Amino acid sequence: MKPKLILISHGHYAQQVQKSAEMIMGAIDGLYTVSMLETDGLEGTTKKLESVLEEIGAETPMVIVADMMAGTPCNVAVHAMFRHENVRVVTGLNLPMAIEYSVSDEEDLDAMAEFLREVGVEAVKTVEKPQTAEDGEEGYED
Repeated sequence: MKPKLILISHGHYAQQVQKSAEMIMGAIDGLYTVSMLETDGLEGTTKKLESVLEEIGAETPMVIVADMMAGTPCNVAVHAMFRHENVRVVTGLNLPMAIEYSVSDEEDLDAMAEFLREVGVEAVKTVEKPQTAEDGEEGYED
């Protein structure tokens, strides 16, 4: 069985990433979200994550993807990682991570965490203006 995926973020970003991924891929089994609202702070966000961890099951392997390094959602995820041996944390949440999780059949926890990290990094690109061909058509060169 592949590890579960928890997206955690400031505001509703994690929920919106899930909705966007499901708009593209359909329902994604094993995907959960935690949203830190302005009134939650560290304590409220911790309670929200712990509730999801209980729902999943404490012994279930899971990767938590936080929106950014060192923010409260990430800090809460890191504390969970110290309390649960089967939790890994990745930062830099983006839509391709959720999409690729949905189609991955990776069962190893550490391999899944590394896979999602690589997907996230590879998704960040600078898009160059297409070159105009001699015949006047625009397009990207191979």
